[in-house]
Amino acid sequence: MSLLELSRTNPNSFENYLAKQIVAFAGDGNLRDGSECSLQLRSYLTTASSTKLEKYALECLEQPFTDSGLVLQDVVNELGRRLEFEVEHGRYRGIPNRVGFDGVWRVPSGPTIVVEVKTTDTYNVSLETVAEYRAKLIAAGELQDDASFLFVVGRKDTGALEAQIRGSRYAWDMRVVGVESLLKLVRVKEKSSEDQTIAQIRELLRPFEYTRVDRILDVVFSTATDAINETEAEGDDLRSEEKDGWQQDRTPQTTLDDVRLRAVAATNSRFGLNLVRKRQALFEDATTNTRACVTVSKRYDEKLQPYWYAYHPKWDDFLAVSKTGLMIFACVDRDQAFAVPVEEMRRFIPSLNQTIRPDGGNYWHVKLVKSGDSLAMLAPKTGKRFELSQFELAI
Repeated sequence: MSLLELSRTNPNSFENYLAKQIVAFAGDGNLRDGSECSLQLRSYLTTASSTKLEKYALECLEQPFTDSGLVLQDVVNELGRRLEFEVEHGRYRGIPNRVGFDGVWRVPSGPTIVVEVKTTDTYNVSLETVAEYRAKLIAAGELQDDASFLFVVGRKDTGALEAQIRGSRYAWDMRVVGVESLLKLVRVKEKSSEDQTIAQIRELLRPFEYTRVDRILDVVFSTATDAINETEAEGDDLRSEEKDGWQQDRTPQTTLDDVRLRAVAATNSRFGLNLVRKRQALFEDATTNTRACVTVSKRYDEKLQPYWYAYHPKWDDFLAVSKTGLMIFACVDRDQAFAVPVEEMRRFIPSLNQTIRPDGGNYWHVKLVKSGDSLAMLAPKTGKRFELSQFELAI
């Protein structure tokens, strides 16, 4: 049984396994370039939550074991994939006549980053050797001329490496980031939903001039705005009329996210999946090419239409390119969620009302109404109902 199959069969046990135990379960337990152990480990890491990736990274740094540096290399590359780079794994061990790198992170029609993972900077790094790696890859046509180099380091005290770079002719080609900071970027990215925010987060890993901090502030502002928009996107804008006007009554984001994650867990259990968060409401099981969008509504005062959601074109696009796409509607005050296949959603969309915004932030209105002990989706344009009981999940 492969490592991935084993993790799906015994998910509770895997919650407590250490990274070195995970490696022992993969293939013959011996990490080598091109080995079954390596393939199984990398496949498993694509299904691990960011919390697990953090746990494995810290173990590699704080409790080193045989080949812990190689495991850290794979974890860091998986973090790059979570930041929506196209990741090419490098070799674990260098060989003659081959360019040595730990990873190459690419974005479509954008600059490439060559990654080198270091657990410590106790020993000086040869920047000349690193620059030679980059030059050879450019000469081979594998990188653009504007490709940069990123050192991902495990220790917070990286003064020696930083000083080396600042005092060298490579100061505008190389940057340093800590593993913990990279993990923080992944967590910020998972809470966002806008493409622009993700692109700005990735840009922080490339060299740029820090005297003017506009680029950093853009990320902070975009992320904050993104979080607000995400709450609004889920229809959490109930307003109660008072003497002084209208007042919004928002559900705490922590409550929405708790319900969302319970719905994801129920979906995993029902369909034998391992959905991993890509963005705030978007999840993916890369090994089965299954995607899910999970949105949450509180209960509104309207007796006939107690639950309201927005269904966004970008969500539809995200689900449509997968083998299996599930649009999951969860309710704050119900122990039920509804996993509707994207094909069913697309058949129902023409009968939904739509809001068209000048800024292009269009969305369809999805209203769920009571239908016996379950719920149904209301089609305002036809007056029909789409029963959801067949898609029900207990959460």
